[in-house]
Formats: sequence, C-alpha cells, structure tokens
Amino acid sequence: MIKKVVLVSSLLLLPSYTSAMTTPLSTGIFLGSPTSGITVKYQDDFKFAVGLDTFSVSADAMWNLGQLSGRMENSPLYSFAGIQWVDDSEQQWGPRVGLGLEIPYRTFHLYAEAGTTWYLEKDSGFEVEGAFGVRFNL
Repeated sequence: MIKKVVLVSSLLLLPSYTSAMTTPLSTGIFLGSPTSGITVKYQDDFKFAVGLDTFSVSADAMWNLGQLSGRMENSPLYSFAGIQWVDDSEQQWGPRVGLGLEIPYRTFHLYAEAGTTWYLEKDSGFEVEGAFGVRFNL
C-alpha cells in the first residue's frame, strides 16, 4: 500500500516539476547579503540581479551540477561565477563564485545560494554572502 501511495504522489508531482522547467526566462525577488532586490534568470545559463536597499548589480554564469556530474540527483544544485558591484563605502566590485539550490514548483522556483566575493577596491578582502528568493516563469 505504501509503495502505491509513493508512486501515485510521485506521478502527481512530475507535471508540476516539468512545467516549472520549460520556460527560458524567469524573474523574482530575493533577500540576502549584502543587499535584497530583483533577479532575472535566463534558462540555466545566466542570472542577473539588482539590489535595491543597498544598490548593487551582479551578473553570473551558471552551471547545473547534475549535468556536469552526470548524476541527476544533483540536478537541483548549481554553481555560479560572475562579478558584482555594490554602491557601498567599503565594498565596490569584485569577482564572485558560489553554490545554489533551486526547487521548481509549477510556475515558480524557490532558491537559495551562498558564495564568496573578492572585493578589489578600498577594503580588499573576501566576503561570504548569501541570498534566498523566488523566481516566477514569464
């Protein structure tokens, strides 16, 4: 009986998982450090963010770890690398790398990510930063 319940619930969730993965462009909001704002993602290749509480701009390339490793159980995980500029008196701009987790559901994606940014101007140093948010398919 338990096997049947698991099978039926898996089959019911499958269409919602695949429909969330079919649109190439998604946009949403995020909360994080050093800023919170809006984000846009194109397919699983690029993401852009604009911070609003402390103005910032970031652009990143993305790589799905499931595709890189050939193991589909890693498909919710991704890595990213890019650049970030923050309009702050201590931190200006720098390259960044990190890891993220994205969970698609119907027409939106929940995500969380963490990484380091190496700020190169004024107070040069590494900062550990993170964000979580939601993106909606367009």
